[in-house]
Amino acid sequence: ARKIEVLLPDVVETLQNANKDIRMKALLVFQNVVGHMKRKKASCIAPQLSEKLLPLFDDECSGLRELAIHLFEDLMKAVVCCHKKRMKNEVWRVLVPLFFHMSDQTQSVAK
Repeated sequence: ARKIEVLLPDVVETLQNANKDIRMKALLVFQNVVGHMKRKKASCIAPQLSEKLLPLFDDECSGLRELAIHLFEDLMKAVVCCHKKRMKNEVWRVLVPLFFHMSDQTQSVAK
């Protein structure tokens, strides 16, 4: 995970890409990397990455929406005390969009 951390800023940029497959692969990379990072290190990137996930919650692709929401959940769990305030602000910003997805037609997204 340490070697790939250098590439994470470039991977974040791919989330803005128009190609759905590339964005999905980028989310999977983040899910794997965050899962292998120590909590303190993952906590450092959580607030920044969560900002980039919000637009993906409304993507037309349900698989992409689901991956983004699951990654956001993983990021919330990874946050340690020194980043909690910033992440709390991100969570408040995301609550309304997440609330609307509770009635998503795709059951896995709504869950």
